[in-house]
Amino acid sequence: MQAALLIAPHTFVVQDHPHPEPRGNEMLIRVKHAGICGSDIHFYESGRIGEVVLREPFIMGHEFSGVIEIPSENSPLAAGTRVAVDPAVPCGRCSFCREGRFNICPDIRFTGFPPYPGAFAEYVAIPPENVYPLPEEIPDAAGPLLETLSVALHGVDLVAGVQGKTCAVLGAGPVGYLTALVLLQQGANLVLITEPVPERRAIVEANLGVPVYDPGQVEFIRKHLRDATDCGPELVFEAAGMPESFQMAFDLTRPGGRVAVFGIYPAGEHPIDFTNARRKELDVLFVRRSLPGNYPRAIQLVAAGEINLNPLMTHLFPLAKIAQAFELVAHKRESVMKATLAV
Repeated sequence: MQAALLIAPHTFVVQDHPHPEPRGNEMLIRVKHAGICGSDIHFYESGRIGEVVLREPFIMGHEFSGVIEIPSENSPLAAGTRVAVDPAVPCGRCSFCREGRFNICPDIRFTGFPPYPGAFAEYVAIPPENVYPLPEEIPDAAGPLLETLSVALHGVDLVAGVQGKTCAVLGAGPVGYLTALVLLQQGANLVLITEPVPERRAIVEANLGVPVYDPGQVEFIRKHLRDATDCGPELVFEAAGMPESFQMAFDLTRPGGRVAVFGIYPAGEHPIDFTNARRKELDVLFVRRSLPGNYPRAIQLVAAGEINLNPLMTHLFPLAKIAQAFELVAHKRESVMKATLAV
């Protein structure tokens, strides 16, 4: 099969690669579309995320959809069925899995995260429990964004109730944008979004109707929040993955409020001033991927028209042009929101 391997930072090679063989009750999925995630960009630019360092050529890609090539005896889904795929395969046996916290299973197998090869390739083998049929209302190219939406749903779930709460989202890339959509869909009072890229701010303004500011406009942001809230938003969702946005989240949140951190800082370490967070007695929650039940929820929301993915689907590349696609996303060119590879 054809696969795209990252062989060094900023360097891909597309070549023949051994075909994955399904094990046990696994299905074989013929990948049709695979999205480029911010975590993929971290590996592309620096070869690492925190302590996880790429030391050999690797196939990334964890946001994907396709069709069933070889079905499983343990599933009613037939060959040829259009599907979205949850990339996370927990062990199902540890104490975290028994508690339903599958996303923090220490033995999780996450497709596209070292050492488990991902979907920037023609085929992936995956258990049937991770495979969800796509209704006709959701096109193939939108399938990869269901993984991103599942992450947004999980992050909003973690803060335990957003209806009527004043909220802010820092960062309007795909995770931040979808978090904003979920907050609005669940009845939150979304008072502010920050985003440094002008083209992304324009997309937010055109589609969400929420005030959006460049994060460098600190005084304008503070004035807006004074006018929109009594002493800051009750809930702040950090989705930019930069030290400055972590700090801004702690500084803007009202005393006694909550901060949910989606962003991944690839270096893993950076000094943060927690003085404000401590004095305000903030709850700070870190969001780790998603949970299995969020995939069916994501599919239902999109199929019902309650969540519109179209503004995010900005760029489509063939697998052979993966290097150009990554450069586009890494440098946020051409108003890119989500770049997807047609495999």
